[in-house]
This record gives sequence, C-alpha cells and structure tokens, in this order.
Amino acid sequence: MSKFILKYGRDDRVKFISHLDFVRCFHRAVRRSKLNFEFSQGFNPHPVMTIAQPLPVAVTSECEYMKVGLITGLNNEQVTAELNRAMPPGFTFYKSQRLKAKEIDLTQINMAEYIVEIECNIPGDVDYIMSQTELIVPKKTKKGISDSDIRPHIFELENIGFENGIQTVRMLVSCGSQYNLRPETVVSAMEKYCEGFGSTFVAVHRKRMLIDHKEVM
Repeated sequence: MSKFILKYGRDDRVKFISHLDFVRCFHRAVRRSKLNFEFSQGFNPHPVMTIAQPLPVAVTSECEYMKVGLITGLNNEQVTAELNRAMPPGFTFYKSQRLKAKEIDLTQINMAEYIVEIECNIPGDVDYIMSQTELIVPKKTKKGISDSDIRPHIFELENIGFENGIQTVRMLVSCGSQYNLRPETVVSAMEKYCEGFGSTFVAVHRKRMLIDHKEVM
C-alpha cells in the first residue's frame, strides 16, 4: 500500500467531461488495470484520492495532479503505463511518483500558468494591463458575483502573438484555495481596460501548476 502523486492531462477530445465524470472514469480505469485502490475506513469506504484544483469544463491541460492510495508492487513507470492503457483516449498520464512521506502537499499550490487563445478584433495591450495598480472586475465567488481587484493575482502576462484574429497570451496567475483567478476573468479585465479590445471566444490550456514558482513534480 503506497501513496502516489500522478501527473496527467486532458486534450480537446475530453475537455467537456466534468470533474465528477472524470473521477468515475478514473475509478473504472483502476479496476480495469493491475492496480488496486487503498480505501478509507468507516461505514462508507471510498478510494483514498485527492485532486489538486479540479479543472473547469472546456479547459485542456498538461499539468493536473492527483494524490492517490494504490496497492501495487509496480514501479513508477509501470503505474504510469497501466493507467495510460486503461484510460480512454484524450487522457494522458505523464508521471507517477511513489511518496515515502508527505513530500508533496497539493494544498500548497498557489500559481498556475495558462496559454490562452482569444478570438478578438484587435490584440489587447497586455503591457498596459500590467502597468495598472488595480484592475476591478466582477468575479464569481461562493457568495455570488462581486467586484474584485485582480491585479495582485496576475504575476505575469505575455503576448505571444496575434494571427488570423487570434491573440495568444501566456498568463501566470493565482491558483489555489486562498485565491483562484480564472483566465477568462483576466480577459474580462482586458475588455474593460484596453481601448477597442473585445473578445468573441476564449480557449484555455493549463500549462503548469506551481508552489511559489516551483513546479509540483
């Protein structure tokens, strides 16, 4: 019986699958594989697993993380191969790491890097956005929608290019239990503060999740 950290991602083929549906899919994949879950104790046993910052619907990623209890004699590479064999197309497991102790705390994740493609009339001025001392936009919270200053939670904003009406932007923003800033909210700030800029479609890809600028694994 061991705890593992799994790094995985999902592409366009499965980006509309919800978090709960992914969990069910993963449970079935483990049952099809040579792996066995570690179960919790009590009257309602369930697989011991924690997913860091579940991915919103319609977002692709190459850096999702899960901590899961598995009963297996396989090594890290074999665990990764088993999961890729059992999971449906569209999901990819990149790495498995057996934990000897509490080496990685997924609750400490506080940053995420995104590549965002924005269909727009003209490119938004990201340098102007970064020069602002505050960016007040409506943000959805557990208590509803309220105005929030998101500027302290944008660490980096870089224009990668503009071609055929698509602006590609790299964003490094807050991500975690303390404050989670969605790229779409940053685009809303660009619409508000960049003169003439307006978006018609946004595609989001999560590139990395970090703990104080360091990758999880």
